[in-house]
Amino acid sequence: MLISRGRIDEQLGKVAGLAPVEERRKAFRLLIALLTIADARRRKRFCSGGCSHWWHRLPPSPDNPAPQS
Repeated sequence: MLISRGRIDEQLGKVAGLAPVEERRKAFRLLIALLTIADARRRKRFCSGGCSHWWHRLPPSPDNPAPQS
């Protein structure tokens, strides 16, 4: 709820200050999940025919396999 209200830099500061630490972990995992969805949509829309983004050419790691197209 915090990231949908007000300036993002202020709201992320509030998320970083959440207590107890478990709430902060849950918020971090949620933000990563949201960014994963946003990146997948952006790749599909803007990068499906190839792109020059260096981060789209990173080799997959054993614990983070390449996304399925």
